[in-house]
Amino acid sequence: MVSVNVKAPTNIALVKYWGKNPLWEKFHIPMKSSLSFTVGDLYTETTLEVEDGSGELSFYLNGEEITPERKEFEYVDKYIKKLFELFPETKKYNYHVESKNNFPTAAGFASSASGFAAMAKALQGAMKELEPQLYEKYFADDAKLSVFARLGSGSATRSIPSEGGVVIWHRGIDPNYPFGPEEVSPSTKEHVIFSSYAESLFPAEHWPELRIIYTKVRKGEKAVKSRAGMKMTVKTNPLHRQWVEYEESVMLPRVVNAIREKDFEALAKDTMKLSNGLHAMMLYTEPRIRYLNDTSEQIIDAVLDLNESEVKAAYTFDAGPNAVVFTLAKYENEVSSRLAEIVGEENVFVTKMGKGPAFI
Repeated sequence: MVSVNVKAPTNIALVKYWGKNPLWEKFHIPMKSSLSFTVGDLYTETTLEVEDGSGELSFYLNGEEITPERKEFEYVDKYIKKLFELFPETKKYNYHVESKNNFPTAAGFASSASGFAAMAKALQGAMKELEPQLYEKYFADDAKLSVFARLGSGSATRSIPSEGGVVIWHRGIDPNYPFGPEEVSPSTKEHVIFSSYAESLFPAEHWPELRIIYTKVRKGEKAVKSRAGMKMTVKTNPLHRQWVEYEESVMLPRVVNAIREKDFEALAKDTMKLSNGLHAMMLYTEPRIRYLNDTSEQIIDAVLDLNESEVKAAYTFDAGPNAVVFTLAKYENEVSSRLAEIVGEENVFVTKMGKGPAFI
């Protein structure tokens, strides 16, 4: 038996991921690229035990056994089965997974990102011991490992690069690519699967003054899971394709440049625009998806008020009501105090960019 312990960070996207390529949905290939900050202090710890067997899975999350009828088990089971499909030799083992998050699960804090990044990193360690040839070809570098994280959760792709910091997840094939996995050769299928990967653009040390403030609005799970919501958007929102291309060709290069130049005002304005755009896509979905609540709107108003005479902060929301607010060290106390007035001091958590996953 091989036992591997890892810790993997979550990440917060500025340029959002919302929508898989319909033909390659099984492999979580996105419609567009996305960009994120690796978060320093929010993470998942995972212990993976692998032993000879027949592909059986057992899973514990935050100290609780997750039984096969639970959605969380289904997600991990599907992930393992994709591994079996790509590499049949991995089916001769049993997998025992124990994970715990140091932040709320399934509440819009990207717990699936850190969770599946930790799982992928743990598999990397296990394959190095058990299947060295497979490890050398497919698991040894961050780019390929990010693909395996993606098979569990799209956003997990961005939590893999070991350098962390500012990470881009390349969309890979064009959204108009006309063939699905059943219509191409095995080598082309592999090429397409590995065309969408993540890499660090700037290390965590690139912008040491940048602060990331997590603002917990509500505990508990979301009414609409992210993967179900984005599937609805791709299927029913007639503006989704235009949004995809605008963000890919216009917004993504602008954000990268703002980070390169450490232009906080430009970054803040575009970050809020990108967040608004994501939630506009959700509202134009049928039936509409609304993740933000009244407290979320209060936070938006507070940030806009803080920025009235000088740009000090930027909000962003993923698929949940909890806000992440970016600011600089010189504004940290003012911004976090204002957020604490809305949600309480105990629900405001300040961190900064950090590194990627590591073996413990």
